[in-house]
Amino acid sequence: MLMASNPSVSVTSKPEPGARQAWPYHYNVFGLHVCSDVPLPELRPAAPAAGNVYIYREALAPMAEGLERQGNRLRVTPTEALLIYDEVGLLRIEDGRCITYDVPPELPDETLRVLLLGIGLGILMHQRGHLVLHASAVAMGDRVVAFIAEKGHGKSTMAAALHARGYPLVTDDVLVLDERPDGPPLVLPAYPQLKLWPDALAQTLEMALDGLPRVHPAIEKRVARLPDGVDRPLPLAALFALRPGDNVRILPLRGQEAFLELLLHTYTRVLLEQTRATARHLQQVGHLARYVPLLALERPPALEQLPDVVAAIETFMQQENA
Repeated sequence: MLMASNPSVSVTSKPEPGARQAWPYHYNVFGLHVCSDVPLPELRPAAPAAGNVYIYREALAPMAEGLERQGNRLRVTPTEALLIYDEVGLLRIEDGRCITYDVPPELPDETLRVLLLGIGLGILMHQRGHLVLHASAVAMGDRVVAFIAEKGHGKSTMAAALHARGYPLVTDDVLVLDERPDGPPLVLPAYPQLKLWPDALAQTLEMALDGLPRVHPAIEKRVARLPDGVDRPLPLAALFALRPGDNVRILPLRGQEAFLELLLHTYTRVLLEQTRATARHLQQVGHLARYVPLLALERPPALEQLPDVVAAIETFMQQENA
């Protein structure tokens, strides 16, 4: 039986999906071996082997018939999430082991991969018992610094600005934590890719838009693959909650304020009740707040101020290490 980071949370073991004799693509992500029927060039290639996770096309439309839609959710249980996306298709995450998709053949490959590697892997890691946060993160030395914020409020931009200063990207948008009993949790490495709006791309990574795929044909946000990343788990050293402000300031958040901030930015927050994970989640958040400082990072919205924000983070982390 496959075990999640919490020994009390198990992931169902069952025969290889579809009884396939061979899988064309093999990758590593979040410490797992992924077998896929679709290429996922963002991920690190792996030698062919038995998988922890399987990604493949399946006819999901019959499962959706007669189900009442709530947002993008059709059915959610402790072991399954069946999701629907307008003009994209259906996605099913099951048993912390399988991600299946049912999309039209004309859907751009980049759009499918954003779905699989974002919400697909995020829910799968939740099913495996991990605490998953909406966060982007970089490695500063042998520790991780992460940023949480509402969608569109600068998580990826902050990670890009720090990457431009030489700090390797750990993850963008999906932060997966592996809890340890007596210390800060480890951040499981994702893959070196950022999703950024054109102005943020130009200001941070100085990348031209030509040749960079869109996350969706109707959206200007682009996918930027980076040449390097982190390939091993590293302890989480600090979480910065991004907030607007007239000046750059870093302020500690404590007690209930810190706890609520972490609840707000949980990746699977809307699924907790349906997946019967509320009690476990509260315990995980409490553990995280006990071992990792949560800080409010106030900064002006202008991208031209990013060098000052980066300098403030560097100074803070140097003082923490002193």
